[in-house]
Amino acid sequence: MKESPKPIVVVGDGWAALGAVGFLAGAPADPATPIVWIAGTGSRLLAPLPSLESAGGLKGAEAWQRLAATFGIDCGEIQTGSYLREFRHKSFREVPEDRKEELWAPERFLAPLTEARFATLTVNEIDAGLREELLGPRFAQRLERIEGVPLAAIRVDQGRANAVVLGSGREIACERIIYADRWNELPKIQGLPKGLPFTRKRDPIGVLQAMFVHGTPVGAGLSEGFFGALHREAGEEQDRHLWGHFASDGSRSVWTICIGAEEAEDNHAISKRLRRLKSGLDKMFTGAPWVPADKSEFMANVLHEQVRFEEAVQFSEGTPPMARTLADGIDGLGFLTDGYGPSSALHQVALELGVDLSAPATVPN
Repeated sequence: MKESPKPIVVVGDGWAALGAVGFLAGAPADPATPIVWIAGTGSRLLAPLPSLESAGGLKGAEAWQRLAATFGIDCGEIQTGSYLREFRHKSFREVPEDRKEELWAPERFLAPLTEARFATLTVNEIDAGLREELLGPRFAQRLERIEGVPLAAIRVDQGRANAVVLGSGREIACERIIYADRWNELPKIQGLPKGLPFTRKRDPIGVLQAMFVHGTPVGAGLSEGFFGALHREAGEEQDRHLWGHFASDGSRSVWTICIGAEEAEDNHAISKRLRRLKSGLDKMFTGAPWVPADKSEFMANVLHEQVRFEEAVQFSEGTPPMARTLADGIDGLGFLTDGYGPSSALHQVALELGVDLSAPATVPN
């Protein structure tokens, strides 16, 4: 009797985990290999801007486009240019290159130096479409999704990772493990070497995001991103900024601010940042076409809001990985991070899985 193939385990719930699961599910070479998708901490961000970093050899935009095409999602052609607008002196302007160097350190990876975007969809719209496909009936027999249970241990036998152990006690024998969750959780996982060198000198910080649903569409058809300085409070020596963009149909918008490590443990400070975010939007977006005639302010046009704070989910130092990230002496185990944004995350996935981005996409049956 032929032995059933062992699954590939992917840990995480952000861009890198989604990309890994997507490329594995869409791979034509061995479509029978099962996949176990462990959400782990469940940490997940929305793309702060509609544009992606494309400098320094990053192939994230190409990886997003290829993955979308694999699942029949048409995001349009990749466009390059200057798509980030800064609110300054009561108006929006293109961003001079030298201004990006003046940003608060945790924000520097939010502002792409070389920008790429898709002609018809935002990264968040592609993300939502991929999740709907992967968690739908087509992959129900092959893909197991596990939520709300932490990863407790990784089993290593003769130099190869061959199983994961969940906090519930369940052990899953596997062919390969792709860890795409927060790197600050790695010291808590039994079976891994202590002090993994690739986690050092990266300075993880928190991110606060608000997704708004607008009563009247705002910014429909705009594919630019926007940012502006928040009111500087006593004791702050550096300007902090609000970052965001609108969905392609104008029904929703996403806004992001960075939270320093010392603030992440203070719920009052986080709530205060959210109030500053909202007041910043009212300051930046005034009058037509941002505010409907029957509303007094930008926030008055918001019907619903979803607020998310993620701790230690982004890096403010270090450099994005440009090669596979591995643990010395352990085969079958790779590490990915969302800490440098959605472009870097998908570029790492392509490196880890050996995806040939020049080959045509194949839609899975």
